[in-house]
Amino acid sequence: DIITITMTTGTAAPSLHLVIPGQVIATSSTDANGDENSFLRGHGTFVERNPKTGEDRLVASVCGTVHRVNKLITVIPFCESTYQGHVGDLVVGRITSVGTSRWTVALVPQQKDASLPLSGVHLPGGAQRLRTAQDQRDMRKFLQEGDLISAEVHKVQQSDGTLVLHTRSFRYTKLENGTLIGVPPALIPRRKNHYTTLIENTLDVLWGTNGNIWIQRKMREQGGEDAKDLADLQEQLREEHATTPVDYTTRQSISRLRNAIECLRLVHAMVTPENAESIYWDSVRSNLKPADMLIPENTLELTKTCRNT
Repeated sequence: DIITITMTTGTAAPSLHLVIPGQVIATSSTDANGDENSFLRGHGTFVERNPKTGEDRLVASVCGTVHRVNKLITVIPFCESTYQGHVGDLVVGRITSVGTSRWTVALVPQQKDASLPLSGVHLPGGAQRLRTAQDQRDMRKFLQEGDLISAEVHKVQQSDGTLVLHTRSFRYTKLENGTLIGVPPALIPRRKNHYTTLIENTLDVLWGTNGNIWIQRKMREQGGEDAKDLADLQEQLREEHATTPVDYTTRQSISRLRNAIECLRLVHAMVTPENAESIYWDSVRSNLKPADMLIPENTLELTKTCRNT
């Protein structure tokens, strides 16, 4: 619940101010004219009363940065291993169980799994209809335990914070014939497009905001006339991609880009397409093999520019 309290103008912590649990962010009081300035308690805070003065104090309940939007004051937690899901996030996760009408998807270790309802996935052939009991019995034909998928956060349950996913867009699908690398979610900044094509337009990369990054060779592109044609075409391209072996040169490129991302993780630098591609080409110019990129002295040299920005 949002609680309205009062404070003196200017007592709120400035934007991006780092606080720790138990630190007082603001206190309530009245100015000389008897006017009160109210603010709203946001996430990551709680209100307590000072027994000596009787005034209300806004206290941080997590370690993070203070953000103020008009009257709303929140503390955004700063924990590199914790993923705070937002609607519209692109995530990469693994199916852990199949229920009667939904799949359970693991996004981050040691965090609560997300939910992917049957109504949130495409039916074969792109059919647009209500899901039936037969669809529920056939759920393992769509996705089964162990499958890796890309999805979008559809909503965040207010009761317990469970993320509800969907894959209704044709760009979200089952992931096969590539490699997965995990980094702390805090190292992946949110950006307009989390699906990029790198390395001279040869590799597709999905930058999951939950810290999972998927790398695969670029899929063949082809247009369709309508939604049904597009659904059939996307399924055909996915099957073609999953069953066609990856050639040696492409495997080397995937390994090099994967290790470029690992270099960024090792030095705790921001994992962005620009940084990863820069390290990739620096290693090529240095005539380093993909495995040699992870030698400590090579890692420090390759990430020197990224660490200084």
